[in-house]
Amino acid sequence: MVAPRYRSRSKKRRQVRTPGGKTVTHYKRKKPKRHHCGRCGKLLSGVPNYIPSKMRKLNKSKKIPERPYAGVLCNECVERLFRYKTRFEAKFKYPELRDLDLKRDLTIERFLPPNWWDELQKGK
Repeated sequence: MVAPRYRSRSKKRRQVRTPGGKTVTHYKRKKPKRHHCGRCGKLLSGVPNYIPSKMRKLNKSKKIPERPYAGVLCNECVERLFRYKTRFEAKFKYPELRDLDLKRDLTIERFLPPNWWDELQKGK
């Protein structure tokens, strides 16, 4: 009988032929899925997909890229986020831009710090 820890289907099974001619089963952990952008669902570049025990052994610089929201948002969504925030900051900072009709996008605002909108409105 197989040991209980190997009875789960969460392990990959591989039939291996030994030098003695017997065929044995080797059990290996399955590789996790790739990381996806939290907003658009696109695959994140620069983020490896190792099992947690191997990820812990990596340096921080090898786990995620060195930029804001790395490992959470793709570079396109990060750019949209910064442009979105800058637009609203400009609207409340400069009186000539107060008439701009800007629509709020809650899919982007989810990643901004809480109460960022209230802080902008206080500075009116």
